[in-house]
Amino acid sequence: MTKLNTISKSLFGLSIAIASTACSASNYDQCEHDWFNKSDQQFAADCTTMAFDDDLRVREQFAWMVFTRINQLIKDGHGVSKSNLVPQWMAWATDDDTFKTFPTFKFTETNRADITEVTSKKVLAGEVSMTDPDSANEEVTRNVVGYKYLTETAKLNTKVGVLTYLKTGNQVDMPVGSIELKASWLKVPPGGAPKGALTFKFESGEYWWRGVHIMIKMRSLKNNDDLFYSEEPSWFWTTFEFNGNPGLEYVRDKFVTQREPLSEKQRDKILKQGGISNFGFEHYSPNGTQIRYTVNAEGNVPVILGHTDMEDFAGAPNTAQPSYWASFNSSCHTCHATAAINPETETYFPFSVPVGKLTPQYYAQPSADKPNLYLGDGFMPLDFMWPIAFHAK
Repeated sequence: MTKLNTISKSLFGLSIAIASTACSASNYDQCEHDWFNKSDQQFAADCTTMAFDDDLRVREQFAWMVFTRINQLIKDGHGVSKSNLVPQWMAWATDDDTFKTFPTFKFTETNRADITEVTSKKVLAGEVSMTDPDSANEEVTRNVVGYKYLTETAKLNTKVGVLTYLKTGNQVDMPVGSIELKASWLKVPPGGAPKGALTFKFESGEYWWRGVHIMIKMRSLKNNDDLFYSEEPSWFWTTFEFNGNPGLEYVRDKFVTQREPLSEKQRDKILKQGGISNFGFEHYSPNGTQIRYTVNAEGNVPVILGHTDMEDFAGAPNTAQPSYWASFNSSCHTCHATAAINPETETYFPFSVPVGKLTPQYYAQPSADKPNLYLGDGFMPLDFMWPIAFHAK
């Protein structure tokens, strides 16, 4: 992480009942101490208890900490920002940078001149194609921790590499501190971007930022074979969305299951201590957080979390009208858990939209003329990493 300033005071001098959580103050102290300047690995290792707390307000605080860290400002090297500053993740490795036969990406503090879109909102996994109503304008980036594991340690950037790694007795286990992001963009229309939205002028045009998915690996499970089914958390998930997106408040209130907003004062204190206040980030906030399949790990109520643009395929009846949705079946943890491959058939598990707890009987049907593929029938987990299944071909 780039160090812009030194944080000497504890972040959470806030009027929140820390005593109401099951965690001791010392655990929080370890996380809070110099939280912004730590490496991603140390930050995750120190903050596992906070990230996986069942107190939703504590998790919301942690979400803002992660958001503040990924959005640390670096100098704009391509003139895309009016302020000459851009969030540091704009200089991270994209899927295109990662999933090459011979990746050569170098991490610097130079942002990209243009966005690098993922497959035009046609999600491909194996032989499955899922099309959404609008073009993607979505960009996946990852930090150096995740990039090095995928391209150097495990060599999972190609399908041959994935199969070789698994067939020699290894399991995909992303390092603690790995961060994966998916940003959502939309070209600025003739009438201008929504008030408050952050805008950037790339080579392909001017875009406004609709929000970002964040997943950060906090710890590995003792038994990696349990990744499909265990309610034990390993990744922390949150989705920040532009607060002015149409229908967003309706979706947050009616469908999202684990959201506990901070006050503006609490939010602003985190942004200020992180050195990114007055940039416009206050116009974005979490749709919620997720650490497992179901609420309180009881197996009954699925955790629902998503972005109204990036997961519009999970909304019904009309995916393009969140204000009128009768359902929103989006679950970050459950969806990503099905990222898997069968080393014997060399087949990736098809993309689907599951919610709640998985079982070995869960299946996704790739097409009408092919048999169902069951998760428990020889598939091995890719540690929640859909990018491997989508791009390691």
